[in-house]
Amino acid sequence: MIHQTTTNPLAQSISLENSFILMSIFPQSEVVLKEINGESSVYLLPQNLVGYLEAEYIFKNPDDIKVFLIANEELIEILFSAPQYIHKIFGDVPVYLELHHDPEEEWEELFIIIKTDYSPEKAVELEDRLYEEWFVKVLDKVKGKLNFTEEPL
Repeated sequence: MIHQTTTNPLAQSISLENSFILMSIFPQSEVVLKEINGESSVYLLPQNLVGYLEAEYIFKNPDDIKVFLIANEELIEILFSAPQYIHKIFGDVPVYLELHHDPEEEWEELFIIIKTDYSPEKAVELEDRLYEEWFVKVLDKVKGKLNFTEEPL
């Protein structure tokens, strides 16, 4: 789980279960271990977490996505955990992030796009399963800023 720190508003904490993965990815200069009330946490700057996401997703419009994620830090943890559900349900498929926006309507939404070669019927079935097993649990946290869809390869 990512937590905002009180001492550095740009730093974030990752739960210990994900700490070991992140510590092996990021150089020591980017990772800070802290102990608060007897509980250890790993703190990373949001920019570093977005860098990790680039290893999990194919960014369609990378500069825009990075700016969007820094401005919407609450989505980083959700994106960090999403691939485990996606790959469990859809298998080893490419997963993209694509930012959609309408400046006139003043909205932006990040889409997780899952590329598959499934039939339309099977794809809808798997999308429904992903919604039930994962997305419904994070729906209140995404606040209309994140969605997912399946598209043919």
